[in-house]
Amino acid sequence: MNIKADKYELTSHDGTKIAAYDHGGSGEFLIFLHYLGGSAPLWHPVIPHFLDKYRVVTYDMRGHGLSGQPDDGYTFEDTAKDLEAVMEFFSIKSANLVGSSYGCMVGAYFASTRSDRVLSLVNSEGALVNNTGDDGLYDESFEEHIAKFRDQLDPEYDSVEAYKEYYKENWKPWNEARAYFVEHYVPRMKENGKVGPRTTGATMEKIIAEIYYTNFLTWYEKVKCPVLFLPAETEGDLAKKERFIERASNVLPFCRKVIIPGTTHLMMYDHEKELVQTIKEFYADIPVSVK
Repeated sequence: MNIKADKYELTSHDGTKIAAYDHGGSGEFLIFLHYLGGSAPLWHPVIPHFLDKYRVVTYDMRGHGLSGQPDDGYTFEDTAKDLEAVMEFFSIKSANLVGSSYGCMVGAYFASTRSDRVLSLVNSEGALVNNTGDDGLYDESFEEHIAKFRDQLDPEYDSVEAYKEYYKENWKPWNEARAYFVEHYVPRMKENGKVGPRTTGATMEKIIAEIYYTNFLTWYEKVKCPVLFLPAETEGDLAKKERFIERASNVLPFCRKVIIPGTTHLMMYDHEKELVQTIKEFYADIPVSVK
């Protein structure tokens, strides 16, 4: 897999540097938004399938990849201003947004607050159910929740080679797409000489805290574009997600829910072809009246 992209560095509203990538293509703009702890290259397996009809842009969100990691500034409004900065840099008036997990939340918030700039929204395993509240995933405080895995947010490895070997042995099913992402991921060198993820544990906790009490349904009430919901079949809590999607569908002008058989949380790695086909079919079926 050899994905070409022109890399740029731009500055967001608070001075944070954002690494953005122009993959070329032609047609409407299509911006891919990565998951929490990820970076732009995770979308490389699917990007080539869209270049014939779309101009594709990706970027590393703040606190991720090669973008800056400020001590603060991890509200959804901050992420929206980052996306605005990316769009302004590339002179993008409006775009289709495709997100994975946290990227879906970034996209959904942006679509709810800047509706004139979003042509469509694809949410793959993100912003599909609330963490708390009525029919939410958890019935506990944030501190009780984060305490269960706080010590896992910033793992460390003896070397870059050890980091790669760990993922090769533990990130299943290991395949070409996962191997590509690990090979192109640039780990962080810690002060103790160890290697860790680019996103620090402190940053992870701030983002998770921002997510925890958010009511995504109130966002969809303000979304004006077509939305494709892609809950993973085997991820868990599917019934709750389907109930949430049904409620969201009542306030959206046009939406579709598709459950691709066998999918897990990161379906771009394991079900690339099915994911691409489903998104393209969604685009083709959007009524002219809501475009």
